[in-house]
Amino acid sequence: MRGTRPATAASGRPVLATFALITLMLPVTFNLGTWVMSPSRALFLVLMPIQLFNLMRGQYGKVTCIDWLILGYMAWRTFVPFIHDPRIALQYAGSNSIIFLGGYLAGRATIRSAADFQWMAKVLAAFVIISFPFAVYETITGKFVLPYLFEQIPGVKSVKDVNYMRRMGMDRVQFVFAHPIHYGLFCSLALSVYFVGLRGVISGFRRWAGTLVIIASCVMSVSSGPLLSALAQVGLIFYAHLFRNVERRWLYFGLLFTISYTVIELGSNRPGIVALMSLLTFSASTANVRFILFEYGMTQIAKTPLFGIGFRQWDLPSWMTGSLDNFWLALALIFGLPAFLFLFAAVVTGLVGVGKRAFKPGGELSNARLGWGIMLVSLTLTLATVYVWSEVASLVMFMIGSGVFLLAAHDAPDDESPPPADDNRRSGPAYSRFAPELSRRDATPIARQRAEKGQR
Repeated sequence: MRGTRPATAASGRPVLATFALITLMLPVTFNLGTWVMSPSRALFLVLMPIQLFNLMRGQYGKVTCIDWLILGYMAWRTFVPFIHDPRIALQYAGSNSIIFLGGYLAGRATIRSAADFQWMAKVLAAFVIISFPFAVYETITGKFVLPYLFEQIPGVKSVKDVNYMRRMGMDRVQFVFAHPIHYGLFCSLALSVYFVGLRGVISGFRRWAGTLVIIASCVMSVSSGPLLSALAQVGLIFYAHLFRNVERRWLYFGLLFTISYTVIELGSNRPGIVALMSLLTFSASTANVRFILFEYGMTQIAKTPLFGIGFRQWDLPSWMTGSLDNFWLALALIFGLPAFLFLFAAVVTGLVGVGKRAFKPGGELSNARLGWGIMLVSLTLTLATVYVWSEVASLVMFMIGSGVFLLAAHDAPDDESPPPADDNRRSGPAYSRFAPELSRRDATPIARQRAEKGQR
């Protein structure tokens, strides 16, 4: 009998996931009563309660520790605003639940197999590749294309050009996002899931060419955070290939990273993460601002560790605006340490849990795990240099949810026997006048006599 694929293996073209990614690429907002809506928020508003109900019912597999941590994060993030300012808490909590939980559930519910993951990687990389010519035009001329076209539609608003100073002679590309660093983060999210996750699925030339376009697009954001993410992914991919035959290579890498970070922490007059960011920033002033924000932020967190400061102004030098470009720091500062711990623990739990799975080396699930894991590591680093909101926040949560299926996935069994030579042959028992031990060509009188002597 022919081997069959597991029931969890979908068609490989998750329509709903594709539609969700498309809505995240549309730089459009419109008013729905007092709510400011976008295509992705409208979609998640409809899908989120259905998908949450199905998740609790076990329709997407067993509810995992990652799911509970994400739900804990959302519950805490929803609860804290009611303590600080109940007047705006309901609207804020509702919109942020749609953005964050809606994005996570969309990835969790629609990416259920290696084939689904591969399709998602193709779609995400296709969007980056499509953005490349627009990014080249924008970085040279400094002019929007798609946001300008969408704003010509009556009743529709789009993102605004932030008009930052040029860096390295290039205008910082936003494409369809609210900030250049969001465009760079979007590009970096596609790198490892495309190059590693599609190994053996598409040709090597397409993988290399597509990856080079992704890196080039990331560079045109001229943002240190996404560039750090791209460099980290390239380094981890190279390390994984170089030590592919070493069984505990990631344990050794973790120990090496811990020792290196400890040396930096002890040898620097600043926190290790700030020292690393300073080496990769485009200007000394940016590095100095990040150091001040980190220092004052940690001081404030020590004063309000449980519920944060909400949306109140916090103690900063008078010449600073209070704008934070560190998502992890902002979570602990605004919503308290539990919010940070819930989300950070979800990411770490995903990395460790999926990393322990025994997949066939070089198989589809193994490649998906490596691509998703490298993306998560780089994302964790990047979020220390950028604050995410709106569509990019949904995309980040979507990517986190897209790999949770790996906790329960299994490699498809190999075919136990080759298919019959003649597929048109009649099925059912075969009748013959010859004994089972003899073939038709050996069924001669002499052959039967020899066989009988052998049996005696």
